[in-house]
Amino acid sequence: MKSPILAGIGIVAVAVAVIAFTQIQPAPNQAGTAPAADSKMLVIASFYPLYEFTKNVAGDRAEVISFTPIGIEPHDWEPSTGDILRLKDARIFIYNGANFEPFVEKLIDSGEYKDVVFVETAAGINLVTGDVHDEHEDHVGYDPHIWLDPILAKQQVATIKSALALADPKNSAYYEKNAAVYSEKLDALDAKIRAGIANCKKDTFVPFHNAFTYFAQRYDLNVFPLSGIAPESEATASEIKDFIDFVKKHDIKVIFSEELVDPRLADVLADEAGAKVMVFSPVEGLSEEDIKAGKTYLDKMEENLDNLKVGLECQ
Repeated sequence: MKSPILAGIGIVAVAVAVIAFTQIQPAPNQAGTAPAADSKMLVIASFYPLYEFTKNVAGDRAEVISFTPIGIEPHDWEPSTGDILRLKDARIFIYNGANFEPFVEKLIDSGEYKDVVFVETAAGINLVTGDVHDEHEDHVGYDPHIWLDPILAKQQVATIKSALALADPKNSAYYEKNAAVYSEKLDALDAKIRAGIANCKKDTFVPFHNAFTYFAQRYDLNVFPLSGIAPESEATASEIKDFIDFVKKHDIKVIFSEELVDPRLADVLADEAGAKVMVFSPVEGLSEEDIKAGKTYLDKMEENLDNLKVGLECQ
């Protein structure tokens, strides 16, 4: 059965990617000389999942930090002056692309970051399009949530590995090994998801915002979201009515909210539709509780699976 949101959307094949980091040369330090042998290059990842992927590949051979604070919902986040200044110290900036980080294009076009290698991890991945509701207009744009598909996440990890190896060739074997180990974990996650939803009464889930198209495609599920690609998208009265009617008609027992978004609307809708609210995380960041508990991308995805099995009424 075709997903309600997949009907009519285009699958956009990104043209052969020109990898922007192929011209990497050993970076000079502030004085213009080669960095000390024991110094670590600074790698900045735009937001949490890419930070997690990069950290696992880089290990102890690079300093990795997240540009977006990990407890902040990143869709509408804009860097401060201090964040911008910190970026000038980076050797590599890892970002998602597909317009998830609209500030990146401005940084590149400014010409002030010529010593920073910008690495787009969506390059070469087939992107889907969907409705985007922003403060200016409604339009069709790319869906950026590729990291929620473990197999596409492997492609992001491979891109990160290549960038690190080109910037730091003496440690290329180390990065290759780490990327292989983490990719095996992503394969294991993929297998666990497939096994977990192999015997379910339902094949449709209803999340708060449209972050799960790639996930749904990978696992042959249907998804009927309340709002658009960005969680701050405001649903119209008619969209809310359609959503409630859909939940009732299909006897949906769980409406999925998110940990970094105010759950009150989801609670109201669930009460109206006779459903309950659970979390299906887009893993765009971590809550304070998750950070304190030391949770990872893999932990969050397994929690998603546990909650999804409830929503799909899996055996």
